[in-house]
Amino acid sequence: MAKPELEDLRLFLIVVDHGSIATAARVDGIPKPSLSRRMANLEAAVGEKLFDRGANRLSLTPRGDELNTRLRPAMQSVVQALSELDDWHSDYAGHLTMHVPASLLQMGVRQTISAFLEAHPNTQFDLALNNQPIQRLDTDTHLALVIGGLPDSDLIAARVGQTRRILVASPEYLETHSEIAHPDQLHDHIVISPGPHVPLTLRHEDGKNWIQSFEPQFAIDDARDVTNEAIAGRGVAISTTIATTEELEKGGLVQLLQDWQEQPLPISILYRDNRLQSRLERDFIKVLRAELNRTLSDHR
Repeated sequence: MAKPELEDLRLFLIVVDHGSIATAARVDGIPKPSLSRRMANLEAAVGEKLFDRGANRLSLTPRGDELNTRLRPAMQSVVQALSELDDWHSDYAGHLTMHVPASLLQMGVRQTISAFLEAHPNTQFDLALNNQPIQRLDTDTHLALVIGGLPDSDLIAARVGQTRRILVASPEYLETHSEIAHPDQLHDHIVISPGPHVPLTLRHEDGKNWIQSFEPQFAIDDARDVTNEAIAGRGVAISTTIATTEELEKGGLVQLLQDWQEQPLPISILYRDNRLQSRLERDFIKVLRAELNRTLSDHR
């Protein structure tokens, strides 16, 4: 029989505290299906049911109640020991590797890393610009910033803001090309996007939907380059609010079809459970979350 994993035991206590898989998942930042799977694995390892699953609230079976009684003081001792171990170190040492979409680099990430390095010179950062969807963290990767949908995994996702895809073009381009008053008219223009296949779901303010998988004539992986091509007057760009805010304010770009909107895309920090992190990881993530919550507040 497999032995219970420490992380499953920790999550068990959180579920007990909140009486609900859904609430515990939301509090801990873990996807609900992942938490349900972990509780099923724990019951399999124990060899007995731990929960009676009622309509409104989970209750403990006798075996679950016994596990809760024995486990809780032991887990508190582990947490205290880890905390004391961290306190033995007067400063951080080590390195962090993180993946960041290029469009977010100037939204607080670069500034946070620079300030952290100045305060803690024994740390190192490896920053990988990655515009592709993240499905998991490699062994050597500590955290990632993600725009849009999140993988169904045991990773924790801390939401720090949001953005929205929008259509933009330069004033010069619009002066010499036909009007765009409806999404169907995009087919008459050169469309630039961050990827070869772009599903667009636009909702009009009167409730009508326009849904189409778009095949742009010009696909570039980097959202910044997409925006730059639009600024240069080379076509209509499918970009985001965070990548275009400055140029929209300066007049270098014009937002099109403003009465047609997509749903917001969440921006999240993706990382492993706190119990698997070093003190350096935990504290840097805390600092990064605070900075991104501040810099991305205008895009909520």
